[in-house]
Amino acid sequence: MGACASDVDPLSDELKNWAEQTQHLLQRISARGDAVAHGRSPQQVMALGSCRTHMLLGLQALKAAQS
Repeated sequence: MGACASDVDPLSDELKNWAEQTQHLLQRISARGDAVAHGRSPQQVMALGSCRTHMLLGLQALKAAQS
């Protein structure tokens, strides 16, 4: 019997789910464009931009770890 990916790496499924959810969230933020800043203070907009950057870096780190 062959082992599935989650048997070999118990975090595999969780990391895959995290990556999918993160990509979905990034797409939603991008789709809103400038409207994402509406009703938010400059500090909130900067914080959201920083959060977005960290999500992108996390996805890149995951990709590097998997290759």
